[in-house]
Amino acid sequence: MNNKDVSFVSFGLVVLDEIRFPNQKPLTNVLGGSGAYATLGARLFLPSPQSRSLAWPIHVGNDFPDPIAELLHSWDTNLVITKEPDQPSTRGLLKYQDTTFGPKKFKYTTPILAIQDSELLGPALLTSKVYHYLASPQDMRTRVRNMLALRDQVGIKHRPLIIWEPAPLSCKSENLEDCLAVAALVDVFSPNHLELAALFEDSLATSDRSEIERLASKILANGVGPEGRGTVIIRAGENGCFVRSSDLISRWLPPFHIAGTGVEQATKVVDPTGAGNAFLGGYSIGYLQTGGDIIQAACYGAVAASFALEQVGMPKKMNEGDEESWNGASVLGRLQEYRARQESAGTQGEQLKIN
Repeated sequence: MNNKDVSFVSFGLVVLDEIRFPNQKPLTNVLGGSGAYATLGARLFLPSPQSRSLAWPIHVGNDFPDPIAELLHSWDTNLVITKEPDQPSTRGLLKYQDTTFGPKKFKYTTPILAIQDSELLGPALLTSKVYHYLASPQDMRTRVRNMLALRDQVGIKHRPLIIWEPAPLSCKSENLEDCLAVAALVDVFSPNHLELAALFEDSLATSDRSEIERLASKILANGVGPEGRGTVIIRAGENGCFVRSSDLISRWLPPFHIAGTGVEQATKVVDPTGAGNAFLGGYSIGYLQTGGDIIQAACYGAVAASFALEQVGMPKKMNEGDEESWNGASVLGRLQEYRARQESAGTQGEQLKIN
C-alpha cells in the first residue's frame, strides 16, 4: 500500500462488551467501541482490495479472543494489533433496563488501552485523508495539534478531514466553552442529540427538530473548522440526522430503516449501539468518493448505520463470487435505494412548493 492511498484512520477504541438484560444470561466478549464501529462504517464502502486503504491500529490485552482477532483480520484492512502482555483488553459493561435496547448504562470495567499520538509516526497513519476521534475537548485539542504538527514535520501540507465525536461523559454544560473552542479546530463536529442537549443544559425532546436545528446553528455560528468552514452533524437516532454547514446547507436525512414502514423494516432494527460511530465512518468514505458533498456523504453514513443496528455486535461479511455482501445485502445496492428515496422525497417537496 502506498502511503498516499491511506483513506481513513479512527483513533476510537476497540472494546469487548458484556451486555446485560433483565432476567437473561449476559452476552460476553461482544466486539464494540467507537473505533471498531467507525472502521466498520468505512469498510462497508471499500470492498477488498480497496479495504487496505483503511489503516487501523488497535491496542488489545492478553485476553483478547482469537476468534475476534480473526474476524478483524477477515475485513482485509491495514490492521496492526499491538498486544499488551501484562494488561487486560479494554472491556465495558452495558446494562439495559429492559429488552427493547432502550435506556442503558455503560461503564468501563478495565483500564482503557488507547492509541497514542506517538503511533502517528508510522508514515501510513500520517498521510491519511480522514481522521476520526472520540475524545473530550481537552484531549481533542492536544491530539489535533499534535497530529497536524507531525504531518507538517514530514512535509505533508494538505489538511485532512478531521471528524470529532465529543466523548459522551464530557458533554456537560461546564465543558460547553471548551467544546466550542475545539470545534474550530476540526472539520466535522458531531454530537448526538442527547449529547447536544447535555452541553446546552437543554431539556431537548428527542423529536424536537426545531430545537436541534437551533442548537446546531448556535454551534456553527460560533465557528466550526478553519475559517469557520466546517460542518455540524447531529445524529438523532430514529429521527435520522441533521446536517448544517457554513455555506447554508441545512438538511434532515432520515434513517435507512424507518419505523412504521412495514414488518420487514421494523424487525431489522435490533440494537442501535455503534450506529452513530458507523455513520461517521461511512460519511468519511462518502465525503472522499463524492468530492466533499456533505449531503451525499451523509447518505453513505445513514446506510452504514443501518448495517450496524441489525444485530448485537458486528454485521456478517460474506463473499458471493467476486461480490461482497454484509448481512446478505449489497452495500452499494442499499446506497442506491436510499439515494432514490431521498431524490423522490426531494422531488415531491419541490412539487408541493410549486403547487
